Amino acid sequence: MKRRTWLWCVGALALMAAPVAQATTVIDLQVEDLAVVAPVVVVGEVNQVASNWNADGTRVYTEVTVTSSEVLKGKIAASFTIKTIGGVVDGQKAALAGAPRFQEGERVLLFLEPREDGTGYLTLGLYQGKFQVFKDPRTGQDLVLRDGPEHGVQVVTQVGIAGIERVRSLDEVRALVKKAGGAQ
Repeated sequence: MKRRTWLWCVGALALMAAPVAQATTVIDLQVEDLAVVAPVVVVGEVNQVASNWNADGTRVYTEVTVTSSEVLKGKIAASFTIKTIGGVVDGQKAALAGAPRFQEGERVLLFLEPREDGTGYLTLGLYQGKFQVFKDPRTGQDLVLRDGPEHGVQVVTQVGIAGIERVRSLDEVRALVKKAGGAQ
């Protein structure tokens, strides 16, 4: 069975087994999983973060404009949009536990998939597909850091995997993506 199909099957089972609550359930995706499953992997900088109501005024979405500086896998425009559920509009806050959070000027590594409605991209695995990129002040090496799960997020782990490795070198991630079929 293909790895992507396997991940989606496990996810569907986890969601059916999860108790009804105000929480988001996600499958623990390691960098190796993201590198295989994500059709687009890119390093870039967040230019703009803006929240708006949808056309019929029933949902708040946040649109994040990113300029790519390096495409590790797939094809993507030099500037693209990530669209997530939630945000703050007219003092009203809407949130989805586990949605990625972005800040203007932030350098990011993103594991993306196109939105089904064609209005930009989603980060794969919600917050799990977004990493901050920063320089280690001692070595000058680029490192990537993934936020941990926030309150209201239940993480279903795969058998035999202990915990989430949150910090890695960007070079290590590049190598993993290349091994998974990314840029040569």
